[in-house]
Amino acid sequence: MVEVHDGPPMDGFSVPLRLHNLLLALAGRIDDSALTEARELIARAHIDEAVELTTGTLIAGRIPVSSAEQRELALVLEMSRSDATLANDLLVDETEPVNTHRFSGENSPEFGIAEALDRTLQVLPDVRSVHAVWRNTPAGSVPGALPQRVVLVELGPDGNPPAVAFRVDTALRRAGIHSVVEVSGPGVAHSEYHQAASAAASPAWVTGSTTSSTSVYRPEPAKPAPPVTPEPVAESGSRHSMRSSTTTTAPPPEPVAPVVPIVSPPAPEPPRQSRSERSETRAERTADLTPAEVAQLRQALAEDPEKGREIAAGKPSMHEVVELPALDLDDPSLSERDRALLRELHAELAERERAEAAKMRLNGASRSGGDQRGWTAP
Repeated sequence: MVEVHDGPPMDGFSVPLRLHNLLLALAGRIDDSALTEARELIARAHIDEAVELTTGTLIAGRIPVSSAEQRELALVLEMSRSDATLANDLLVDETEPVNTHRFSGENSPEFGIAEALDRTLQVLPDVRSVHAVWRNTPAGSVPGALPQRVVLVELGPDGNPPAVAFRVDTALRRAGIHSVVEVSGPGVAHSEYHQAASAAASPAWVTGSTTSSTSVYRPEPAKPAPPVTPEPVAESGSRHSMRSSTTTTAPPPEPVAPVVPIVSPPAPEPPRQSRSERSETRAERTADLTPAEVAQLRQALAEDPEKGREIAAGKPSMHEVVELPALDLDDPSLSERDRALLRELHAELAERERAEAAKMRLNGASRSGGDQRGWTAP
């Protein structure tokens, strides 16, 4: 069983920082994805999950560790209230690991990093420098795509490595830059992996700089437009003469015809015919019968049907006064023919009365007009 109470090599560091420094020592040996996820868990204060993920990755991949690293893992497991016996399943190898990774600074690994970290670096305390490099060799038992960009961040004593690693990785991912972020502070020994990466890295940002370093991917400056030679203009006496000549030579504006809305005239209404002009129906001809006339017509038909028919047919002269007895059209003794004759008779009588009245009015008007024409002033 691993003894966890022996003096570890990182006394004086907090539990999150101890695990962060342990992950720095394991960089290049475990998977990049597991390394990034464990650092995010540390930044979110999930120390137990981070150390269990790291230990499980080492056990599953049969990745060798030194006895000091085994004790450090057991101590962090115990301090985070996890099962410290997981460290007993680690593969311990005391031989010094040999760095087999190859790094390259060609093809501008620092391109776009300063722009992506501009706002983040302004709020993070005591960030000294940011470098970038390409790693051309796989890492861990489940390696990712190659080449892999590695971003190296150096902090001063006031920096917080776990928080800076998480913030820088988040900003780069938001900008679409996939990379592995390695943040180291003062007092931590660099492994051969970090030494080889730093030797080939290109600076992306240093203290006091606000823009990125030189890069072959800088856009070319826009070419200036060729000068435009103005066309020669005939000289004139003065600006006033030029203005007057311009106004005189300008053609007058063409008159614009006013827009008149087209309104279709309303359709004329058909002339209404008077009651006298249109033919009267039988119902209209009998509508003017009074009860007395109906009674008289009925009595005439009852006493002398022939005389009643003559009256209804209109045979008597217009000046003949016919005395009609009172008749009743509701009498059941009358036939439909008799009732029709009564209606026609009364209609004829009504028409004669109207004609006589109109004639009398016409005669009266003609007399009054003749009197006025024959009168002379005294």
